[in-house]
Amino acid sequence: MLTCGPQDPAFRQLKRELIESTGLAFYAERDSLLTEVIEARLADLGLRDCSAYARFLTEGGEGSAEMELLIGQLTIGETYFFRDEEQFAAIRDIILPDILEKKRTSKELRIWSAGCATGAEPYSLAILLADEMASQIAGWKVSIYASDLNPSFLAQAAAGKYRAWALRATSEKVKTQCFSNQGLIWTLHARYREWVSFHHVNLAQEQKATPWPTGTHIDLILCRNVMIYFAPEGARRLIAQLHDFLEEGGWLVVGGAESNIENYRAFRTVRADGVRLFQKAATPSPRREVAPEHPRMARVAAPAPPAEASTILRAQEDAEGLREIADRGDWQGAAQYGERLLERDRLNPTTHFYQALIFENLGILSEAARFLRQAIYLDRNFALAHYHMGLALERERHVRAASRSFENVLRVLGGVANDAAVRAGPGITVAALRELARTRLENSQSVKR
Repeated sequence: MLTCGPQDPAFRQLKRELIESTGLAFYAERDSLLTEVIEARLADLGLRDCSAYARFLTEGGEGSAEMELLIGQLTIGETYFFRDEEQFAAIRDIILPDILEKKRTSKELRIWSAGCATGAEPYSLAILLADEMASQIAGWKVSIYASDLNPSFLAQAAAGKYRAWALRATSEKVKTQCFSNQGLIWTLHARYREWVSFHHVNLAQEQKATPWPTGTHIDLILCRNVMIYFAPEGARRLIAQLHDFLEEGGWLVVGGAESNIENYRAFRTVRADGVRLFQKAATPSPRREVAPEHPRMARVAAPAPPAEASTILRAQEDAEGLREIADRGDWQGAAQYGERLLERDRLNPTTHFYQALIFENLGILSEAARFLRQAIYLDRNFALAHYHMGLALERERHVRAASRSFENVLRVLGGVANDAAVRAGPGITVAALRELARTRLENSQSVKR
């Protein structure tokens, strides 16, 4: 019988080392999910427990390859071209014109996409520069350095091949001009790939491992939706490092959920339409104002107007709207609607769960599994998410990990009244879900025997 769980000292040691080496602090409170991932790897490798797995990870080339595979299971590669339209508009209208003016003598532009996942972000920048700013950068040396922790993501990125879902925010004009299409695969034309290079970089490392030759500074860094998975101390350390890497007057773009002003006191803050940008000032000042050189700019000292009550949607109303679209069978529309909800509230486990079901119906099972993992990251007591994770693991023939998911369903529902409604499962009672989980668990146990 495979054994690996929170009570095992080897598990606790492995968990501690993983968090320290990757910076993925959200696993600190997600033992059940980490257990499922590790037990699936134990089953695939034919190992019996965490101690054996820990030893295997230290065994030269095979261990290094397995560690990369494990990190790939734990990291999240959600990305698509031109993600966050307002940020890309600010890069085009504010940041790049400012940099090009300052660098008009050297004519050298350096950009770093930190945490690039499968490459949509750096390639979006290349398309923006090549198609919309071609005359301004004629004769320039352009370098777009893209990095990620996950080697499999980097391999996908280097190939420049994507499915249609990665182009969901891309206009038909850009698709036609910048990609070739064969069946389900869209391949980015070579001319948009020549400026971009991909590199393995661990942003959680404490040492300053600059992606450029020593002494080189960067004009623009994008580090979007990376630090939300770091512990607060790790995020602050990374922000300080990114500040050091920038040129004087260089720019930093982060995700909307990562722009806590307290972490950016060394930067000048610039507010544009719907976004907050950070610029490395020659003399740091937490309250220094930026002259509105562009109509999209606004001074940092000016507080944002309060949102009207009518514009704020409650989470339940959002979820209901998503369900209504899905119930009509418009899976593509539902997926896009759910994506908009997540842009507004990335930490809503129910939305992640519904997205998982939507992608399952679209036949994109890897995305469905990713959204299920996210739902459980955010709420370890989400019974229906655990149940569907068990079903997904069964499909992948990870029988033992599936059993653990069904056991989690029973654990979460323990002590809950039989006639109570199941969260995110209209018409499903606790008694019904409990019985389903027990049946699946019994089937899994019979397979294991």
